[in-house]
Amino acid sequence: MPLCRYLRAQKVMPVAAKITVYVDEDLHRRLKAAASLRGQSLSDFMLEAARRLLEAPDRRRAAAQMDRVRSRIQSRFTPEELRSMRGEGRP
Repeated sequence: MPLCRYLRAQKVMPVAAKITVYVDEDLHRRLKAAASLRGQSLSDFMLEAARRLLEAPDRRRAAAQMDRVRSRIQSRFTPEELRSMRGEGRP
């Protein structure tokens, strides 16, 4: 009997599920380096990144919210000018 079927029959669930993701060598190298710089395993790094992505507000919703905030305050810059400055890396 396969392990998963046995565990289900015993009503014992595995602690974690395993997934496999295929990436090119360059991305794999960059991910491993980033994880290493943070003192994390690649698995922990990927879990953290996935959680952050899933918990991050939707970009369109965030942009709409920022547009509402900008419309409530008086600014000497238009939204287009602010976007341009943001693209240039200016605060």
